[in-house]
Amino acid sequence: MRAAFTRGTLLHFAILLAVAVLLRCDTFGDPNVHGDEVFYHQVGIAMHHGAWPYVDVWDRKPFGLFALFWLITAVSEAPIAYQLAATLFAAATAWVIGRIAERWAGPRGALLAGLCYLLWLAPLQGQGGQSPVFYNLFVATAALLVLDALPRLRAGERPRSVMAAMLLGGCAITLKTTSFVEGAFLGLVSLAALQRSGLASRQVLGTGALWALLGLAPTLAIAAAYWLGGHWPEYWHAMVTANLAKPPYWPDVRIHLVLMAIMLAPVFVAAVLGLREQESRSRRFVLLWLAAAVLGLAVMPNFYIHYALPLLVPLCVAASSFLARGGVGVAFTALLAALSLWFSPIFQFTATARSVRAIADLAATTRAHLGGGPLLVYDGPPQLYHLTGQPFATPLVFPTHLSQGIEKDVSHLSTLGETRRVLAERPGAVVMAVEPSNSPANLETRRPVLAYVGQNCRLIRVIDVPERVRSQFMAVWGDCRR
Repeated sequence: MRAAFTRGTLLHFAILLAVAVLLRCDTFGDPNVHGDEVFYHQVGIAMHHGAWPYVDVWDRKPFGLFALFWLITAVSEAPIAYQLAATLFAAATAWVIGRIAERWAGPRGALLAGLCYLLWLAPLQGQGGQSPVFYNLFVATAALLVLDALPRLRAGERPRSVMAAMLLGGCAITLKTTSFVEGAFLGLVSLAALQRSGLASRQVLGTGALWALLGLAPTLAIAAAYWLGGHWPEYWHAMVTANLAKPPYWPDVRIHLVLMAIMLAPVFVAAVLGLREQESRSRRFVLLWLAAAVLGLAVMPNFYIHYALPLLVPLCVAASSFLARGGVGVAFTALLAALSLWFSPIFQFTATARSVRAIADLAATTRAHLGGGPLLVYDGPPQLYHLTGQPFATPLVFPTHLSQGIEKDVSHLSTLGETRRVLAERPGAVVMAVEPSNSPANLETRRPVLAYVGQNCRLIRVIDVPERVRSQFMAVWGDCRR
């Protein structure tokens, strides 16, 4: 029986991995899938040369995400390395979704739930290495461990698997801070089950304190390292102050929320139909999990479509009972596949080839016209620093940190002060988007950059640089006078 179960689950994983590769293979080797993951990749590479996140290169993302890319780039600095890792993580997450769903949806519902997860990653801009593609696996595995442990918890036992779940939740927090909400939900569910067992309150509270400490342990270890390294102020500002300081840009927020709702609608419908067929105890768990994921999304005031990726895990788990309904479930999965391919067609190898050529062309043009000064990439692809062999001109490397209005002075550095400092070093070349990439533009920094290139540099070329979701014209200003 155990051998048959093992063969079945391994077959499911093999199917899911094959589908993940099929859906994502056209992105392999693309150096510019999405600006977010390009930046994580560049930070991972920079860490091998001694860079400290938040000090030498700044962002609000937790350290674990950069450490993950540091590990991947230790194997290879080529983009395909993190893209293959993301594919493996996506397939593993889909497989764990199936293991959760199998208890009430059977093998067929479990497999189809995992397939739905893979199919709907790309429409939510998760076809590459966005952070949820990685941390969803930690959250899903923690949820599986807690679900398996609930009967023992209700009997007054305290299985080590719950400790492992809390540690996995803690690891997820180091990849995305808002996953704290889902980790807290799993801890509270476990604690409530233990409390109902009749165990003494002192033992319940002591166990809860241990679980909370395990969940916080990875973050506390990282914070201690920054404290001991003398960079506590930068770490605290990036993790806390900066996240509270960034204001929402309401025109974009409203648009992204509407788009997010539209893109989630098909999976949401299946989730509602699936929840109607689940027994009350499992339905309550999934509903609370979904509520925790929604709360984690709502914690931050700014929204982008890929922020909805964490919702996919509980939604696909919830949909599994509906997907298990014979031909109806298969037909819905086929419909979801058709919609997915319509929103995000596969086998776009020509798009990857265009991206490869554009980035190579941009790097070669910039390298040839660097002049005698440093390189400034203002509102442009951050990988140009690495590709041209130039150091970061400023810790504010991510394109929006200097160029977008809502990012003004959000870091511990003055955006205008950094712009002036870099321009005072007389860059030999400047690469920047012809039109501002993100609204609202930070005209306070854009104007002096335009003034500098207009007075000191030649416009060498304008190159169309594609991403998967958009295309931008990048101006290379070079041979700048010293």
